[in-house]
Amino acid sequence: MSKYDRLLHLLNILRSRNNLKAADLARECEVSERTIYRDIMSLSSANIPIYFDDGYKLLTDAFLPPLNFSLEEYLLLKLGLNSSPMSVNTPLGKSAKRVLAKIDASLSPEVKNRLGDLGDPLRINLKTTGDFSKLGLIFNLIEQSILNRRTVGLDYESLESGKSTRDVDPYALVFKRHSWYLLGFCHYRQETRTFRLNRIKKVTLTDRNFERKSDFSVEEFFRDSWEIYQGKLIEVKLRFFGKAVKVIESGPHHPSETVTKEKDGSLLYTVKVKGMEEISRWILGFGEMVEVLEPEELRVNIRETILKMQRLYSG
Repeated sequence: MSKYDRLLHLLNILRSRNNLKAADLARECEVSERTIYRDIMSLSSANIPIYFDDGYKLLTDAFLPPLNFSLEEYLLLKLGLNSSPMSVNTPLGKSAKRVLAKIDASLSPEVKNRLGDLGDPLRINLKTTGDFSKLGLIFNLIEQSILNRRTVGLDYESLESGKSTRDVDPYALVFKRHSWYLLGFCHYRQETRTFRLNRIKKVTLTDRNFERKSDFSVEEFFRDSWEIYQGKLIEVKLRFFGKAVKVIESGPHHPSETVTKEKDGSLLYTVKVKGMEEISRWILGFGEMVEVLEPEELRVNIRETILKMQRLYSG
């Protein structure tokens, strides 16, 4: 964080909270107490009225007009900034915290009064898998490469193919299915692929620029995936029974799905997806309340998985 950004962050903290000691401010800004003392002197030299009375305070906040957010708008912004992809253990966590501090500092007195003891009335809990707090450098390098259209070299470790080194044209960073992914054109595979961020061991910046296809769309790329994975497009036909019927009726679960209610109360479910791995896990989660009708390959895979589970628990 630059000195300018740190001073602005410090100012926003002081505007939103009172009676903070130098140690508190140092912890918030991730600097030493000595640096905080110097920063307070810099702000005071800029005619910003800071004084100490059982903690540092601003004499007035009249020099910065309040933001015209309604209570509902503020809660919506806070909801997004406090969600799991922006949480403190992710690469965007610190930035999200600073943005929220700026918003808190600039709220109108009316909204602050209405907030009162509400706490967190709205909450998104998107469970993350893995600790992304150690990926700050990798995240930032990829983010800058996306903005500058710069090809990167990746040391990557796949669960299937093991360790590899490849050049990738980075297109986007996407939070999907509890994790961050890099979406980009892989020079080795000569196709657009996804790379899970916490499996990237090293990022090397190259001096080569790339041109992204003008018609490329993240939404279109994932349109036929069940969640993340790619593969051959297949049509899957399932029959749901019992309690699973209400679960499916509460959908949709995929953009391409069609659902037909049968006379016996069961549901005929048809969907077109890329690959079988992800939808197989979803199907198995319904246990005896679903039958795979098509394709035969998927039906066989599900049967083999069930037999392996049976052998595992038979002893």
